[in-house]
Amino acid sequence: MREGGIAMEIGNTSEIDAAIRNAQPLSLLARQRPEFADVERIWETELAPELGVRETLRKQTIARAKSRTVLGVLVAVPVIIAMMVLLGGPGFFFPLSFFIGAILVAGISGFDWLKVYSMKSQTKDLILKTACRPFGFRYETLHPDLSGIEDFQSLKTRSKELMEAVNGPQTGKARKISTLFGDVQVTTHDASGNPAPTPAYQILKDAALLPGHSQRKFEDLIEGERAGTKFALVEAKLDTGGKNSQTVFQGILIHIEYPQRFSGRTLMARSGWWKRGKGAGDLDKVQLISRELDEAFTVYSSDQVEARALLSPDRMERLIALERHFSGGKLRGLFDQGHMTLALEADNQFEAGSVFRPLVDPRRFSTALSELGLVCDLIDGFLTREWVQGRL
Repeated sequence: MREGGIAMEIGNTSEIDAAIRNAQPLSLLARQRPEFADVERIWETELAPELGVRETLRKQTIARAKSRTVLGVLVAVPVIIAMMVLLGGPGFFFPLSFFIGAILVAGISGFDWLKVYSMKSQTKDLILKTACRPFGFRYETLHPDLSGIEDFQSLKTRSKELMEAVNGPQTGKARKISTLFGDVQVTTHDASGNPAPTPAYQILKDAALLPGHSQRKFEDLIEGERAGTKFALVEAKLDTGGKNSQTVFQGILIHIEYPQRFSGRTLMARSGWWKRGKGAGDLDKVQLISRELDEAFTVYSSDQVEARALLSPDRMERLIALERHFSGGKLRGLFDQGHMTLALEADNQFEAGSVFRPLVDPRRFSTALSELGLVCDLIDGFLTREWVQGRL
């Protein structure tokens, strides 16, 4: 769950709805790439029937949450009025009265809204896993499992499990986690939150391509193989923490294993955000082939020739297309050893539509497929033609 609680998480639907409205029909997608050839059948025979079953439950769950909220307000209003009368009218205790009223509303309706959030997470999990299947990818929401939490007693029973699911084990000790790329050594003392599920976070952090923060959250992990090379993508949210916590990064982290090791080390970022000395070390500034791209991006590398080859106009256009599709900005990344690692600031992605709209809508599926296709285009564009040939 993100900062601001469940209500913000399930209520901020304008951008999600816009993405769904602009989605392409499945019949059109089916002709665009081989992986989409069977998507109409998958929707009609598998996904739509399952969403139809969940639609009835969605209506019942939201209706109950709304009615319980109204009940909470009806209980809270007399309590607020009574407190103000007993305390001599509005004054110093006026904000306290409203705070107690909000607690009453949350206590009466909170667990019902928790079920709405859980349904949203389960629906997204179903749609994204189905969308990943034609590509052979794996998807995981990374959300805590809220099923079975019906009251304060069940919440208390699972409180430790849920706290670790949200914030991670606060041991401060080094530990290993298994990822698609092998075991990764991580610690939990440098930022509160679960260990990163991909190497991208630590690589970008070590290169000073992520802003300073003390709290981190991850969701929507997508990983797999494309043209014989491994990749992983995850959404990240980084906060400063403390009383006046601010979000300093929210976006996508992408890690791709390259077919061969790079001879040099190359860092790139949108101009105006990243300057020399911020992780560049002894690297030299690179002048890109395209003047327009050279003005738009700042690039430093230990191998000028390799950097220009990697960041050719056609490949940079793939990066810009990804940035444009996700309405993102401040694109940055590095090419080092045998990997390409990118960060792109963007609002919530891979959301599969609002829980307050009918579930049986093929545009939910279409949006997820299009987003995954764009990631594939990025990977394909950066791999060498010789490597890709015969592997797709």
